[in-house]
Amino acid sequence: MNVYLKNFIRQTFENRGKALDLGAGGMRDVAWLKRGGWRAWGVDIKTGVDLENVYLSPDRPFDLVFSNYVLHKLRNRRNLIETARRNLKKDGWFFLHTFDRSDKNSSSALTVATVRSLLRSGFKKVSVRKFLLYDNEPGHKHWHVILEVRAQRSSENKKVRSSLSRLVSKQVKKNQRAPVPRSPS
Repeated sequence: MNVYLKNFIRQTFENRGKALDLGAGGMRDVAWLKRGGWRAWGVDIKTGVDLENVYLSPDRPFDLVFSNYVLHKLRNRRNLIETARRNLKKDGWFFLHTFDRSDKNSSSALTVATVRSLLRSGFKKVSVRKFLLYDNEPGHKHWHVILEVRAQRSSENKKVRSSLSRLVSKQVKKNQRAPVPRSPS
């Protein structure tokens, strides 16, 4: 289990909910969540889900969507972010770990700025941090440079609603200035 994800869940959620793991691999994180009382699902190329394409779970919406060490492998990175956004409920949380471009043990091209740009619409409270993590797995024993994302889904049509609100305000002002038609006497 990703200890950073575990801490994020404990800090963020008062109640257990529904979670979706994008790139679940061996389903270890899904199993941990289920043991903890969460309703959890995982998808991966092994389960027949290609995350190069936007995936909509039949079990959505979710309180939490997360992905560990998948984003840097994808050509269509925006599709993973869109998959997370579209599977989250309003105000649901997205958690992501991936490798930074400066990581000498991966082939990532991602930076804090590129990840932040992927999250510029559809999310609020976006936090992206970079840190060092020692990989103690057998056969590894080296340092990684990790990017961690925490973001909350914002309302779907914030821009549309804002534009509509401005348009309605202009129309109301225009109507207030218009002369009131008089009825013939």
